[in-house]
Amino acid sequence: MIESATFHVITTELVVGSFALAGLCFVLHSVSSFRNSESKFVSMMDTTAHMALLFGLLALPFAIISGINSSPSGAHTSPLLANKMLLSTAGGGLAFGVLYARWKMSGGESPSHVHNAFGSISTGCMLLTASLGGSYTRGDSLTEFLPFVKEDTLLLPSWMSILVIVLILAALIFRQSSTIEHG
Repeated sequence: MIESATFHVITTELVVGSFALAGLCFVLHSVSSFRNSESKFVSMMDTTAHMALLFGLLALPFAIISGINSSPSGAHTSPLLANKMLLSTAGGGLAFGVLYARWKMSGGESPSHVHNAFGSISTGCMLLTASLGGSYTRGDSLTEFLPFVKEDTLLLPSWMSILVIVLILAALIFRQSSTIEHG
């Protein structure tokens, strides 16, 4: 049986590697679509970015669960671990949104630069999460210039969280289709 700390390292490497590949492909897709949007390279970068993002998203729950299990006292005891949880779920949510938007495009149209930016932001969240993991285990990381990430956790007050949930539910309930007839 593999220990949860070892399993966490394996799944984290899968998540970080696939998200890094996706982020690189999103950036290359935006850059190359400026030059020649008809290139085979552009469609290859689009497909690779989304497939890598999907693979990283599928591996993410295993990394989160094994990370919680490998922590000696749980994620709720340290601001650093709580921030890792917040960043990884934010990156996962952005990745899910990017994949959903691409699925809704039905493969016919090329994603916009805004779409690629959200894919890259999702990658940034995951890479920042991995860097915080290095800070937690080894005491050094690329986030030394962000001291607030290690000492404070940025959370919404309870009333604001409830307000956001009510707004989301209202938007889902009262959502209307487009009034413009699309041919």
